[in-house]
Amino acid sequence: MRRFLDSLYLFSGVLGAFFLLMIGALIAAQIIGRTFGVLVPSADDFARLSLATSSFLALAYTYRRGVHIRVSLLLQRLGPSKRRVAELACLVIGTWLTGTLAWFTIDMTLEGIRWPEYTIGLIPIAKWIPQTAMSFGATVLFIAFLDDLVVTLRGGTAAYLASEHAANDSDRHAAYE
Repeated sequence: MRRFLDSLYLFSGVLGAFFLLMIGALIAAQIIGRTFGVLVPSADDFARLSLATSSFLALAYTYRRGVHIRVSLLLQRLGPSKRRVAELACLVIGTWLTGTLAWFTIDMTLEGIRWPEYTIGLIPIAKWIPQTAMSFGATVLFIAFLDDLVVTLRGGTAAYLASEHAANDSDRHAAYE
């Protein structure tokens, strides 16, 4: 199960990176196109949708790597037992919030499939297409939070904390060299 979940998080992150590359390619195509007087139809729309898609798809991967912004000023001041309780509370709240986000993005996507809306531009795009990526990314983030909650409840260390500890250890090691 661990291998499957880690592969899911990596897959989502790779898809997010792909859509970031698409943004770069679209911008480059627009620049080159303008140089030669060629219009790239709906490039702004595709870049905008790629940005939303990449943002949602990369959420779980970056969360698991511990690179989301975390305000741990209060947590650092707590003792080990109180910190564990606070971390569990944060994981419960985060799991609930990301589950709610996943639920409503899936509902929005299904509504968009049932009653399609399209973007305004030279190339109309059904809005449910990028909403599907948002739903997938939000669901994978929910799974990542749930994963860390279960691991922590079983006495393990959440992935974001393990990454944070590894980064701190490497920083300390580099300072002594």
